[in-house]
Amino acid sequence: MNLLETMDSLLHDWEKIFSQERTAIRVLPLSYGLLLSSFKHTTSSAICALGRQFEDWSGDYRVFSRSPWNPHALFDPIIDRVLALLPPNPSPVIAAMDDTACKKSGRHIPGVATVRDPQSPPYHVNLIRGLRFIQASLMVAPLDGNGPARSLPVRFQPAPPVTKPKKNAPDQEWQAYKKLKKVCSLPQVGLSTVIDLRNVLDKHPDAFQRQFIITVDGSYTNQVLLKALPPRTTLIGRIRKDAAFHLPLDPNAPVKGRPRKYGPIAPTPKQILDDESIPFQQISCFAVGEMREFKIKTVKPLFWSKAGADKPLLVVVIKPVGYRLRKGSKLLYREPAFLICTDPTLDLKTLVQAYLYRWEIEVNHHDEKSVIGVAQPQTRNPHAVERQPQLQVASYSLLLLASILAHGFERTDDYLPLPKWRNKSPRPSAADLINLLRQQLLGRKFSSDRPKTFCHFEKTCNLNTKCQKVFDPIIQLPLCQP
Repeated sequence: MNLLETMDSLLHDWEKIFSQERTAIRVLPLSYGLLLSSFKHTTSSAICALGRQFEDWSGDYRVFSRSPWNPHALFDPIIDRVLALLPPNPSPVIAAMDDTACKKSGRHIPGVATVRDPQSPPYHVNLIRGLRFIQASLMVAPLDGNGPARSLPVRFQPAPPVTKPKKNAPDQEWQAYKKLKKVCSLPQVGLSTVIDLRNVLDKHPDAFQRQFIITVDGSYTNQVLLKALPPRTTLIGRIRKDAAFHLPLDPNAPVKGRPRKYGPIAPTPKQILDDESIPFQQISCFAVGEMREFKIKTVKPLFWSKAGADKPLLVVVIKPVGYRLRKGSKLLYREPAFLICTDPTLDLKTLVQAYLYRWEIEVNHHDEKSVIGVAQPQTRNPHAVERQPQLQVASYSLLLLASILAHGFERTDDYLPLPKWRNKSPRPSAADLINLLRQQLLGRKFSSDRPKTFCHFEKTCNLNTKCQKVFDPIIQLPLCQP
């Protein structure tokens, strides 16, 4: 099957999500329209991309604001398909989690707040108005492990900050604000996302015993996640170079004063990197288009007060890899990486490779904002503000999954040729997938042998004349034509 046919078959998994058939008839075409619309990726642009701008479009808006359906259910079929692409048990399930902000200009959109601009320079933090989301993506790589991974989004959870009360508000409002601020913080929403994904994996017989590895950055390496991780879940996160760790407590040491929970102070990650008595280990992992050698140092078990005295940690220091700006230039180095892992027995190659794959979620953020146009629709209904971005991200994830199932991980001759100034590309980009999907849709539109089928509007059709029951030439879904 080509990309379009694979996408059609994957979209049929969404039909059981909606309680009414007419809701599915509205949502499934809109997933194509939101992907293929040009300029602004709004609902009206999606309707025009489907050629339905001269029909009643009110139902396309009500499907986000009034129809009862759970946006998390859109990602469940994707998780089912991804688990089938992973190596057999006991290989772990690797995921990455991070937050992102989508710019919005409206002042009356629910959830819009002033947040930090992640693209601001480090020496001057800028502020923007936007919607805040937490995303989790599952990593899928070739079975041999010698190739780039694809990160498929499986959660895109809204995480708006709590509205701050006025200065002259009563004390009850301020007390409620302080409690709600802790519940709605990014680490708390991230923890609920991790627990939700672990519960989804537990429902699958093949994934129940698999280890769930979640990689995060430094903003999520804190006590909120470390002390409340669900079972069979491992967290790999970045830490500061001066983090204070402790050695294990010596049970034979004499006790003076109150009982102690931690042993002597351990070296900081920066001191571990500079300590010549700790040897480097060489590990081969895939990064930047090829297999590369990484030098790492490990120390275990160490204890951190933010993780608790009952959770031993593995500290990993990755030496920076040298690079050259051009052939024959001076060998340069970037900053080293300091990591902790909540499973001291985890294989080091799996640990480092999972951390390197975390960059793929940044590629997701770029595609979602620049190519897919997530959260561009100017909706004001609270349900639509939450559902429409999740439908866009789920459609984008379904497109990535369809490309893997149809053409594999690498770029093949099935895709449109690259521009002359691009020599090669190891895998197709999101723009390449959309261009191929648009080309195949146009080819279907002008094909003369369109198959016949039964009309989905047969139960609710108000036309008194007979209908010509044919597939719609754009979205390959049955439509009613008098």
